[in-house]
Amino acid sequence: MKPVHNISYGLYVLSANTEKQNACIINTLMQVTSTNPTIISVTVNKENYTCFQIKKTGVFNVSILDMTANFDLIKRFGFASGKDTNKFEGFSDFKLSKNGVVYITKHTNAYISAKVVSQVDIGTHITFFAEITDESIL
Repeated sequence: MKPVHNISYGLYVLSANTEKQNACIINTLMQVTSTNPTIISVTVNKENYTCFQIKKTGVFNVSILDMTANFDLIKRFGFASGKDTNKFEGFSDFKLSKNGVVYITKHTNAYISAKVVSQVDIGTHITFFAEITDESIL
């Protein structure tokens, strides 16, 4: 095992909206600055439909999953592609935020809405740096 494998991560539902609401599971959310403005970063695989949507619209939400999050939730948002699946079909545990993107309301302790200010292509993934536009503890 390598030391890098000992870094702890959270699990998050990253959501975006173009012609349909969509989301994926990520484990890479980081606060980059603390004030004026508060900037976060998320890193997303380029193959994810959510990545395409964020590049197109420049906005996203992150739902911060809590310890009660179950495998069904992870499977719904992490094991299928939003390109050919409506991940929100038959799912009601979400609300629409001010930016027009959904956030998850069950098994979630908070959500953050953000607007992209820059992005970096890192090969297989894109890291988006974004200003927080809204946030709430659930």
